[in-house]
Amino acid sequence: MQKKDQKKFTIIIPSKIFDDNLENCIKSIRKYYKLIKIILVLDKKKKIDKNKNIKVVTTGSKTIGYKRNLAAKLTNSKFITFIDSDAFPKHKWLDSVLKSFKKFEDIKIIGGPNLSPSSKEIEKQLVARVRNLPFVTFDTFIKKRGIIEKTVNFLPACNFTINRETYLKIGGMVDDIYSGEEMALIKKLKDKNYKLLLNCKSYVYHKERNFKHFFRQRFIYGSTALYYIFKYPCRETFFLFFSTFPFLYLLAFPVVLYNSFFLKIYFSILIILFVFCILCAVKINLKNNFFKSFKLIILSVFGPGIGLASSLFLNKNKMKKLYTQK
Repeated sequence: MQKKDQKKFTIIIPSKIFDDNLENCIKSIRKYYKLIKIILVLDKKKKIDKNKNIKVVTTGSKTIGYKRNLAAKLTNSKFITFIDSDAFPKHKWLDSVLKSFKKFEDIKIIGGPNLSPSSKEIEKQLVARVRNLPFVTFDTFIKKRGIIEKTVNFLPACNFTINRETYLKIGGMVDDIYSGEEMALIKKLKDKNYKLLLNCKSYVYHKERNFKHFFRQRFIYGSTALYYIFKYPCRETFFLFFSTFPFLYLLAFPVVLYNSFFLKIYFSILIILFVFCILCAVKINLKNNFFKSFKLIILSVFGPGIGLASSLFLNKNKMKKLYTQK
């Protein structure tokens, strides 16, 4: 990418703190793009060498959507690129993005896959495999690299570039909820007939979590399901809400307990769900770790519903504390 083209981009990275993940993300970006301005949006102040062309914005404990929206307002470049602090490029991914913008003049939003980097930890290896199942990642093509350019229904904000003017015009992301902030943006964009382009060449790597923090993520996703299905009804929010059904189904047991007919139906469906979990565990099994695989499938299937049920009793601040970056 030429020097003049680098000035067309601003990269926005929201993060709770300046940690090893964020440092690795910045170093990886600077390997390929020396001149692109980077805006870090952190909870607390952090001194950065001004020569690195990095601006630090301090917000206190705010949502990721709030941080991204604030940073977007502070830019003056043609495009803004979002990347997560625990993600990183290993090639000139924005060169592919720029080529797509030049090739498709009507396109204002381009995203790329977020791939799982290699890991020696078996839990992270299994999490990477479970993310390739469609009930965990609805559009599994965002986990695959390739040469495809195509319009899609959804793009994740961990690797996402949008025309700045379009982003501000549409009102940015939802900033009063702690997870799934891009769902509102995508819904508003599609309502205005903007096309979303997936460029599989513009991939980045996104670090995986262990079982504990993967469950925490599934839990938090589910906790926002009612909010999104009512406020931003669309294909993605429907699937999010639908993912809470297995655990909600378990909670229905007392209702059918005193009716033998419904009790038989209940257990028949429960057996089908159990078999489904076993088959999925076999599919993701790695290095003879079937029981770990089965445990992960259980967390994946029931985590969102546990989150939704918990959200009915825990306030927003309590839920937010559970959603930490690890």
